[in-house]
Amino acid sequence: MYDSLDLIVEHMRNIGDQLVPYNFPQAGPHLEDDLNRIKSRDVCVDGYNVILHYSKSDYDNHFLETLQVIGKNTSFVPFNLVAKIGKKFLGGHHLSLVEIYKDGRKIYCWSVTLNRRGCPVPSVYEQDGERCSYEGLEYSYMDPSQVNFY
Repeated sequence: MYDSLDLIVEHMRNIGDQLVPYNFPQAGPHLEDDLNRIKSRDVCVDGYNVILHYSKSDYDNHFLETLQVIGKNTSFVPFNLVAKIGKKFLGGHHLSLVEIYKDGRKIYCWSVTLNRRGCPVPSVYEQDGERCSYEGLEYSYMDPSQVNFY
């Protein structure tokens, strides 16, 4: 639970790469749901206990990486921490963020679209979101109704 954030990112991204064939749309949503425990990790970052869930999907002409940040013992997580973790996992280009509530907790869900070479590219939905900036991090803020979670 107290590994460095860099080590956590490396480990979770490696697992995510291995699980791509088992994620939607390459596999059915039920199989992806069965693998959620493998994609999640409880960590402590800057004194906050959070649950991180990382996934990577192959849509034939692009990849989609998503990262969920959830407070383990709190309903909310400070946004500076959410931004730090999102940028560490997904980089700082063409990010999208959607916030949803589940079981009394806010889930911060970052995503980035990658071309086949692994470079961030604009999402087809990016123009639908509100352009935001936080401490130099540019991202598109999406309404939950704009997002298809499968």
